[in-house]
Amino acid sequence: MNHHTPTPAPTASLPPDFTTSEGLRGLLMELNEHNAWATSPVAAELMVYATRKYAPIAKAWRRDPDDAAYEAFLAMRQPTTLRADDPWAVITRAVALGIAAEVNADRNMTSQDKARRPSKRPAEEPMRAGHYEEFFYDVHPHAHSFYARDDGEGVDRSVDRVIRATCVFLVLTDWPARPVEQAVDYIAHRITGLSSGTSALEIVSHERHIAIRLGYTATEWADLVRLVVGTKTRRRKSGEYGLFARVLLGDDVADLLRDETLVETSRRMASVPDGQEENGGVS
Repeated sequence: MNHHTPTPAPTASLPPDFTTSEGLRGLLMELNEHNAWATSPVAAELMVYATRKYAPIAKAWRRDPDDAAYEAFLAMRQPTTLRADDPWAVITRAVALGIAAEVNADRNMTSQDKARRPSKRPAEEPMRAGHYEEFFYDVHPHAHSFYARDDGEGVDRSVDRVIRATCVFLVLTDWPARPVEQAVDYIAHRITGLSSGTSALEIVSHERHIAIRLGYTATEWADLVRLVVGTKTRRRKSGEYGLFARVLLGDDVADLLRDETLVETSRRMASVPDGQEENGGVS
């Protein structure tokens, strides 16, 4: 009777244990050399593991764990990681720095590259439009007058809303509060009796007696009227919308402040009236 010893079936080579430094090094070399990140099932397992591993770092910075996994992925593709004595330590450090840079970049409204370098970060955290809008009314001495108070009789307050939003935008772009509040209120009520935006621009911008009473020069007053009402339009050529029109069309203060060109223009036009605060504007 012949006895045959069964031939053992060939065993598939086990993937390296990527939880160890050497196992990770071997896997990364294979993935990077063969560009197999998109096709290797082991690569998918590695990224799932990295997501879990670095989730605490992401949560500490209030970021999504996927953000940490992405930073880990970038580090895994770097040649310096493969040459390191402990690849996992290098990746962990890269994730921590990357997440911190991302948060600081968002906070300071700058690039991640600059956020990684403390010397290139702004000295003070920039104030976002939405954040400022939330507490502006509590900190500005003249802000109380910007509120449109409901008279309880169901009166349409849309005009008050337009005036309020326009005033807040102008003050946030360096126009002195009290004079500009009076100017915007006057312009709003003055143009309601005029036939068109062109009439408003031509007539109101030349009312120098009002400009003088509010402490503005003729040029400053004309600039303010143009900013609030909009530019003159000609046939087949549309002028720029003024602040009143933009608010009526749905923009709020935050939307206006996101328009960098508008903000720059307003700040360039802003000036300190001669009488400014102490004379209280119109007597």
